[in-house]
Amino acid sequence: MSDEYEEPDYGEDDMPEKTNDSTGLPSGVTERLAKYAERTKKDIATVTQQFHDYIANEYLCEDASAEDEDLLEDWAEQMLVETRNESSGGGGAYGGVPFVGMFVGVEPNSRDRRDGLVKRAKRDFTLDAGAAVGSGFVGHFTKGDGVWMLNTSDGERRTEFSTDEIPDHSFIADGERICLLTKTNRPKAMSVMGRNYIFLGAPEEEFTNDNAIQMWRLDCQGEDADMVVRIGAPCRINARLPNENAPEGFKDVLSTSLGLKDSIEYTDEFVDKDVRPFLNPFKMWVDGELHGHYAALEDLVEVFESGSRTFTINGEQGKSGPIVFTKGTVNRLSSEARDSDFDEGNRSYSLSLTSSALQSMHSKQDQREVMCWIGSACNDLTNPFSAFDGDEEIPYAEGSTVLVCGRIAVKRKEGVDIPNLKVMGVFAHPRRIRRRATGGDTGRGQFE
Repeated sequence: MSDEYEEPDYGEDDMPEKTNDSTGLPSGVTERLAKYAERTKKDIATVTQQFHDYIANEYLCEDASAEDEDLLEDWAEQMLVETRNESSGGGGAYGGVPFVGMFVGVEPNSRDRRDGLVKRAKRDFTLDAGAAVGSGFVGHFTKGDGVWMLNTSDGERRTEFSTDEIPDHSFIADGERICLLTKTNRPKAMSVMGRNYIFLGAPEEEFTNDNAIQMWRLDCQGEDADMVVRIGAPCRINARLPNENAPEGFKDVLSTSLGLKDSIEYTDEFVDKDVRPFLNPFKMWVDGELHGHYAALEDLVEVFESGSRTFTINGEQGKSGPIVFTKGTVNRLSSEARDSDFDEGNRSYSLSLTSSALQSMHSKQDQREVMCWIGSACNDLTNPFSAFDGDEEIPYAEGSTVLVCGRIAVKRKEGVDIPNLKVMGVFAHPRRIRRRATGGDTGRGQFE
């Protein structure tokens, strides 16, 4: 039940009836959604899912049937008003606009997307508790008669939490228990894990336009932060474009609604048949004029120098190389995990790439190949050591030609800059690989 609502003392004969249909939503909600679907010429099922995504993302409501009818109607009004406001800007309808293209990688680390909000709430409340609560950003829990009271910009109300327990979503600031608030002054979860997936594509209606295709960071949260994706497989997703006033460093970030993992549609039907062969990553990833992210193995050091950005952490300066696509022949690979203190899953894997051009440039072995370091997230979520022929997964062996999406790093050794790649995704085509030998009897009995 909502903290904003106390159940009246109805008798058996005067209990109000909820008029829910097969969607599980009250008629007041479905009528609003139906009118919106008719006006926008969208399928009612799509709009209904859009509503469920909205309340899950904004209010952490996973079960609409457990909420009050009037509250659901207010949420529907909010979504439809927000949809109308965003439709004239870059965001499109809540839940996003169709994007087409392909997943090309996944970032190695997940992060708490609300860590910064919690730090800000603690700071603001410590500096001026009244102003923090009055802003509508922070709620302040105080002990009442056996239950916690929640103070917000709308005043004080009772909660369902006994003073013998800790209120959900609360944390300590200046010795007091506070929380983040939703737009309707309900406590909001203080932690939501998120991970960026790397997506090469464009809004569907712009995909075939000149200069439309680009590399995006797709911000995925909750269960979507650990979803398995098919690297290099054409697909359609829903995402929201960044706001026009987004900081420069975030203009390539697309936001998503919860449940993205269940709505990815793997298809190439968003372009005409004569264009579909172009979607093969061995054409699309290496097209430098299309997106400018391809770099040959022998050019990685030069691309690092020209494309890296400088940053400062704890007073020390460092460089972060650009994300690129490259192609090469697998010289060595290790698909067995090794321990790593630098990976969030404490596991790492590796392969090395080489090419005739790279080998002709150098005499030393460590300069004739580029090491590609693969973290646990890439291994678990993208199948980097296999090609796919339809639904058949085919492990590949050394001597295969593959594409790699990764971030360039450079290590200096004996006066020479040696590049390596922090891998985000690997694409292997069944016609360009050597199949790895698998199976067989690996027990001692084979020698008896």
